[in-house]
Amino acid sequence: MGAYGLVRINMELFPHAHSIFSPWLIIIGATQIIYAASTSLGQRNLKKRIAYSSVSHMGFIIIGIGSITDMGLNGALLQIISHGFIGAALFFLAGTTYDRIRLVYLDEMGGIARILPILIIVRSVHLN
Repeated sequence: MGAYGLVRINMELFPHAHSIFSPWLIIIGATQIIYAASTSLGQRNLKKRIAYSSVSHMGFIIIGIGSITDMGLNGALLQIISHGFIGAALFFLAGTTYDRIRLVYLDEMGGIARILPILIIVRSVHLN
């Protein structure tokens, strides 16, 4: 919702201010991608890993909005839509995994493909 608001309000109502602050949006987006992705790799909790990955993907949206080009804006809007579907699916799969095996930490989830083979196939499809 925040990225859509940034597009609708900031770009349309304040185009001059948006053109001034767009380099800062690109810097913030790049920093957000690097920090959240590196933090995501260190997480052992599945839901936290998905959440930090989601924050990292939002950095790509901010860079697209800050680029002030039609291609960048179209890419940002496509990423907003796809992120909504993929993020919801990944959190649903994480919740389903927790309901089935009552494990949250990735270190403890060894051999889950033998227990829940269909869930692992669906998760693999959504991660790619």
